[in-house]
Amino acid sequence: MPTKNKDAFEKSYRMRVFKGNVAVSVPPEVIRREAKRCELSVEEFIKQYELVAQFNSFEGIHYQFRPAEKGDGNNGKI
Repeated sequence: MPTKNKDAFEKSYRMRVFKGNVAVSVPPEVIRREAKRCELSVEEFIKQYELVAQFNSFEGIHYQFRPAEKGDGNNGKI
């Protein structure tokens, strides 16, 4: 069982199956915080960044935002 970080926010989300994949929501406050940090609107941030999952070399999963490759961004909708 992963240890809890006392300084981290915690929110539970259900997993859902979508087109053969398991999907989990990213909390909207996380998107807003990262957009603000990048000095972008939420819509601009979603168009320009992607969410990368890192796993397998440690327990659990780590998500990180990084600039999307040209043409790989989302459509800017939440």
